[in-house]
Amino acid sequence: MNILIITTFFPPDTNIGSVRPYQLAAGLSALGETVTVIRAGIIDLLPSDEYINDKSFELISALGKNCPAEKYTRGERYSLPVGKQNWLRSLPRLVRLPLKTVRDSALILIGKPPKCMRSCGEMLKYQKRAIDRLKSIDRKYDVVFSTCGSFENIYAGRYAAKVFGAKWIMDYRDSMIMHGSMYDDFWWNRYAKAATVLSLADADTVTAVSEGLANELREIYPSKKPVVLYNGFDDKETLPEHFSESGTLSFCYTGRLYTDRLPALKDFADCLSELIKEGEIDRSRIRFCYAGPDSGTIHDIFSKAGIRDILTDKGYLSRTETTALQMSSDIFTLFSWNTKKSKGILTGKFYEGIKTRKPVLAMLTGNAPESELMMLQKRYDYGFCYEQCTKAASMPALKHFITKLYNEKISCGSLSYQPSEELYNAFSYTTLSKKLRGLMYELTDKEIGKK
Repeated sequence: MNILIITTFFPPDTNIGSVRPYQLAAGLSALGETVTVIRAGIIDLLPSDEYINDKSFELISALGKNCPAEKYTRGERYSLPVGKQNWLRSLPRLVRLPLKTVRDSALILIGKPPKCMRSCGEMLKYQKRAIDRLKSIDRKYDVVFSTCGSFENIYAGRYAAKVFGAKWIMDYRDSMIMHGSMYDDFWWNRYAKAATVLSLADADTVTAVSEGLANELREIYPSKKPVVLYNGFDDKETLPEHFSESGTLSFCYTGRLYTDRLPALKDFADCLSELIKEGEIDRSRIRFCYAGPDSGTIHDIFSKAGIRDILTDKGYLSRTETTALQMSSDIFTLFSWNTKKSKGILTGKFYEGIKTRKPVLAMLTGNAPESELMMLQKRYDYGFCYEQCTKAASMPALKHFITKLYNEKISCGSLSYQPSEELYNAFSYTTLSKKLRGLMYELTDKEIGKK
């Protein structure tokens, strides 16, 4: 089968959005399918050469041979995008959003696109040119798989499917409709809903990264039934063998500490503080390791909880060093959220945790109970899920979970936890690639194994 994948983010860019399209492209290629990827060719975040030598699929940069991604691959100088100062950002949200709406309305009235749409429109022009070039050399594709990105990939996927007479799968790893962000404004969300409805109406299949997102899409367009295709982890990666410190129960968290997740971190620090005061755990035998750019924030929170001494701050680590830290800890900790407006959030840390085969402790802020992480905990028993909105029940259960693992580690020297094979396989990209391939063959009425 010939498959065309259209995406904005892709290696060597390390934007988190690059992982899903790369892993699916590699996975489909490993299954024997012929894959072409049209990436934007931008480098949004510091690049990595971890995946750039993969020759199992064809890779095309919409922005051409002199784009940052191509230059980086050739070892030439490139430049990262420079964030422009925006005076609107300094204004309170209640003032900022009306001003943005007025500005963008004025642009639309004079026949120009609103500011929030300009980069999407520019990228779409380059994507269409790349698609037309492939058509001009008589390329044929059975399926087009376009993934967010943003608006451009919806319209580029639709365009490519028409050009090649192919089936179209639109993949959502995030909702286009934003809430509580810089883009939570009238015109952005109006365009977002229009683009989302178009994809739900025209795509042959829509995939979504979580049940929560799939439900949101169903509410927008009830006649469509999106298929859940989770994110996952690279199960082909060889992990370093590291053992945790004897006589100490250790937690780890690696990455940024976003403001909306800090209440969960504060509850976690308070929980450890209370367990120490209650004599359930010995503060000399508990350790929390952090690696990331927000050392000041975590120092402040642990100091206020009176447990600064149990914190080991590793600062910024390379990817290899971060993996080693995760493997040498007993419990993999993540912080996320679940709100009435934003449900089904499955942070990439969740998949990293499964990959380590450690018990995962998910700490969630937000005002909505029964999060998707809670549902997955009930199904797979990956560790523990704490929801702040049910603190009266969740906090005692969290204390019990930590105390139980602490006693096991101190008395036995290690934890006996092993993830079920069902859990491990459900979120491996090998399994997810097979699921996607099955959808593609079903759409095209082809039989797997026959070209």
